[in-house]
Amino acid sequence: LGSHAILGNNDWSEFAVRFRALGLNTLVNAHCRLDIDGESVWLAGVDDPHEFRCDSLYHALDGIPEGAFTVLMAHSPEIIRQAEKRGVDLYLCGHTHGGQMCLPWLGPIYINARCPRRYALGGPWRYGDLQGLTNRGFGASTLPIRFNCPPEAVLLELRRAEIPSSG
Repeated sequence: LGSHAILGNNDWSEFAVRFRALGLNTLVNAHCRLDIDGESVWLAGVDDPHEFRCDSLYHALDGIPEGAFTVLMAHSPEIIRQAEKRGVDLYLCGHTHGGQMCLPWLGPIYINARCPRRYALGGPWRYGDLQGLTNRGFGASTLPIRFNCPPEAVLLELRRAEIPSSG
């Protein structure tokens, strides 16, 4: 199915050109169709909605058939409301490092995202009909410190739900 990527807040737009030259499908406010066992999954990606705010969910989703299973990759969890409203099924993001420095019982000191904290902490979440996953990643931002917030790399396997037969 190839390799697909989006840009983050530390990436320059020239990176997309370089990544594409290496064969990495870099989705900047765009989408592609993945054909899996005769079924289509639509993969959309937006430019970073946090730092540069050059994201365009409209352009990323434009042309995807209504009701089609759609996965959105966005660097941060900041556009979940718009994604849910537009019918995205799965939202994959990161950026927040799970707070990076978390106090026991209180959680992260700072989440570095303009969204409710529960979507920035890391792990799976739900917003209306939208399912999402915020990855804490394994890096650090600003300060090279992680406290009470273990790094993670996520392997996500999508499976189609079995539909019970009638009769």
